[in-house]
Amino acid sequence: MAETRYALVTGGAQGMGFAAAKAFLEMGFRGVLLVDRNAAKLAASAAKLAPLGRVEALAGDLLDVSLPARAVAAAVAAFGRLDVLVNAAGNTERAGLDDTTPEAFERLFGVNARAPLFLMQEAVKVMRRQRSGTIINMSSMLSYGGPPNLTTYSASKAALNVLTRSTAHKVARHGIRVFAINLGWVNSEGEHALQTGYHRMPQDWATAIGRRMPAGRMITPDDVAGLVGYLVSPSAAMMNGAIIDYEQVPAGVFEGHPALAPE
Repeated sequence: MAETRYALVTGGAQGMGFAAAKAFLEMGFRGVLLVDRNAAKLAASAAKLAPLGRVEALAGDLLDVSLPARAVAAAVAAFGRLDVLVNAAGNTERAGLDDTTPEAFERLFGVNARAPLFLMQEAVKVMRRQRSGTIINMSSMLSYGGPPNLTTYSASKAALNVLTRSTAHKVARHGIRVFAINLGWVNSEGEHALQTGYHRMPQDWATAIGRRMPAGRMITPDDVAGLVGYLVSPSAAMMNGAIIDYEQVPAGVFEGHPALAPE
């Protein structure tokens, strides 16, 4: 089964997208199509993965409403089928109740909810014909209700979780399974740039914060890729529609996040 599978991964140039694509190729997938708006980084990441298997790349911004259809069409043109879709691209723009503009709202919901919806719509057309497929949406623990400066981001991820459950119910009898992963705080390239740039944190911020976490370190994209690999494996064949929390602090027992506690 694994030897004939192909995947489409958005946000594939770095972070969870890159880690997921790497995991698929290491599992024996025959090829992956990476989609990302950063053309230069996308090309470099595709080159890194090329020794592991066939890698195709499509540069484009998911705010472009034509990109979902073009991406799925590109995957089918390259591979002849599509077995896995991972919606890993995301916009983490800061925007709260007082400062969310209509433009920020469109950007956040455009990338985090609208694009995954239409990517799923296009992918399902292919997967229905195959009578098989798996879709994984990268969501967030903040979908339960985030901090004030991430209100709109949190709402967009909550919307993504509803889309996940609804789609899973719709396509289950077609052999298609759909999941979302509520990510906790992940030490990714994008997060590092955000913390050191926007938040002016020191370069070793992840090490310092990681020491305060229950596991003594932060989550990495490779950690998340391990779960992704499980979800597309035969071991998860009887699962569908799950929204999985991938975080060290259980939801609902928040008593001051360990990352914010004094050392």
